[in-house]
Amino acid sequence: MPLATPVTDIVDAHRDRARILDADWRFFTGVARFHGPARPVALHGPDGALKALLQTPGNGAVAVVSVGARAAVFGDGMAQAAEANGWAGVVIDGAVCDVALIRPRKVGVAALRAYPAYLREGLAGGPAATVTVAGVTVREGDWIVADEDGIVALDAETARALGA
Repeated sequence: MPLATPVTDIVDAHRDRARILDADWRFFTGVARFHGPARPVALHGPDGALKALLQTPGNGAVAVVSVGARAAVFGDGMAQAAEANGWAGVVIDGAVCDVALIRPRKVGVAALRAYPAYLREGLAGGPAATVTVAGVTVREGDWIVADEDGIVALDAETARALGA
């Protein structure tokens, strides 16, 4: 069963190991199926740390972003950077903006909502060893698998067994 297997089938086969990120995810690009190693990011304020990360080579990874605010932390400039730098996707436990501009990008972008203003205040965040997203602790080294049915986190051992 490869990682390209539908999320529902992965959960059925590995119910004890597939951690469901339990939220009403919206997919903001045409790429709703993506997977890769998790790169956790904790944001408490301005989005500069996420932007800087997405400007580095992604090598097929998925940025998993925990957000402590309502305002948007991701827009078209970051979607362009993620696409250009080989990121498989970005999962945001928060909001995006520039929805019409993000839509044609060839990178997976899942978030909880759209919001018309960027987060501009607060303490800066950055890469983290772990984040909690939709009630699930995601660690560096975990794998994220997403499709239209939802998003799951897998430990590295399970991901390897699925062909990672």
